[in-house]
Amino acid sequence: MPEKGFTATFISNTGKTVRQFKVSGWKLYLARFFMALIVLLLSSAVIIVTYGLINAGNIALLRSEMLQLQDSLATRRNIEVRLENLESEIQQLQEYRQRLENILSGIPVLEDSLEQ
Repeated sequence: MPEKGFTATFISNTGKTVRQFKVSGWKLYLARFFMALIVLLLSSAVIIVTYGLINAGNIALLRSEMLQLQDSLATRRNIEVRLENLESEIQQLQEYRQRLENILSGIPVLEDSLEQ
């Protein structure tokens, strides 16, 4: 039974044999492994590129959603600033009210002449 394997012969342009490699045994298994690895890498690269090209239309959708989110973020920040301003105004009004209550507590209450 013939031995499994192959012989790679490299011949120069002059016709002289430059190198000759015999691949059999463990070298054959190693060559098969590397060829399978190359096929696996190439096929996975093709799948990834194809998937990217198929989903290229979703980029426009993602960009529009991103713009909407940026707009809503700007709106939210604007609302937060307005809310902080309202809180400070409410705090000032409470301080004014407290001052007025302090002033009014010092003034004696006169009796109403209609109440008798």
